[in-house]
Amino acid sequence: MYEEILFIVAMFILFWVALGLIDRWFNLRKHGFSISPGVMMWRTKRGLNFIRRVGKARGFWRIYGDFAVVAGIGLMVFVFINLVLNLMVLLTQPKAAVAGVQLVLPGLVPGLTPLAWIIAIATVLLVHEFAHGFLLSSQGLRIKSVGGMLVVAIPGAFVEPDEKQLAKAPVLKRLRMYAAGAFSNVLFALLCLLIIVLLIVPKPGAYVYAVAKDYPADNYGITPGMRIYSVDNFQINTPEDFERFMSLTRPGDNVRLVTSAGEMVITLAQHPSVENRGYLGVALLSAFSRWNFVNPLFVLWTAMSELMGGNVFHPFVFEALVPWAVIDILKWIFVLNIGIGLFNLMPAVPLDGGYILRGILEKVVSEERAKQITRALSIIVLGIILANFLPYLW
Repeated sequence: MYEEILFIVAMFILFWVALGLIDRWFNLRKHGFSISPGVMMWRTKRGLNFIRRVGKARGFWRIYGDFAVVAGIGLMVFVFINLVLNLMVLLTQPKAAVAGVQLVLPGLVPGLTPLAWIIAIATVLLVHEFAHGFLLSSQGLRIKSVGGMLVVAIPGAFVEPDEKQLAKAPVLKRLRMYAAGAFSNVLFALLCLLIIVLLIVPKPGAYVYAVAKDYPADNYGITPGMRIYSVDNFQINTPEDFERFMSLTRPGDNVRLVTSAGEMVITLAQHPSVENRGYLGVALLSAFSRWNFVNPLFVLWTAMSELMGGNVFHPFVFEALVPWAVIDILKWIFVLNIGIGLFNLMPAVPLDGGYILRGILEKVVSEERAKQITRALSIIVLGIILANFLPYLW
């Protein structure tokens, strides 16, 4: 892990050195680029006409913006509470803690390929920034430019408003604009999830997901992808069925295993962590029902599980109506849009959630006081975010 991180850091250092030299030789500012140490921005007028045309549906975007504000505030509270709860687990049960925040880069996230990352990040940026642009245009707020940016290793995009005009705009107009970006990312993520669910068909039964080296399953030729039908005539439909049976076994027991590759009698070994319990040396996986994805908490669990290598959508347990490469791309579009969209709602400036919080505070206190409170809370939230990142480094 540390070697991979050091290699990535070294590559980015070389990239920024090379970029600085190219800027010096070719004066990239003439082409809309502005480059400073660790920050590159590209501004253009292209796309503004498209944003204005779509933004003409003023009634629709006003209603959309109102929904975005309500949902954004609710999701902001939800995400913040979850990070605080995760921090409490980290402080009281450090061994059980998981990272509430992590880097999402190829090589650091299991199964995330460079191609899938590029496509998914592109959708995150386009959906987010165009949503900001549509709400600006539909509410009569001027857009100066659109463009892309890179901050150290983090790509981004932006729709640049007239800051002075935006600052003087009514609070509700600003709230709609700020909430629309993250809300659109979440909606787009759910759309991709719906497409995935429609394109995959759950397989019945329990399948071998992994085999422990040098344990009985490995020695008897059991391989990932095999279906386990029964053990000693005990029917296995889920991993829980298998665990229930194995909890009653002892080392040295002979069990009759019926699999998709045939029948075999296997002598169990000692469980590596449970005394006097039999162990076959397999991890099983079953498909989830499509109806599980109706539950919002299950949707969030799915995204977190995929980030940690959980493989909820696995070809062992699902049949796909399209090539699995398509499912994989859609999966990462879903994961990154919902993950980054929710993170962007954290109540800390310069995240959208911070500006939403400031706008809400302006309804009850002065503008200057709202800025002071938001700055103070942003520091606290930043500390919570960094603390939630520590388990990832460990």
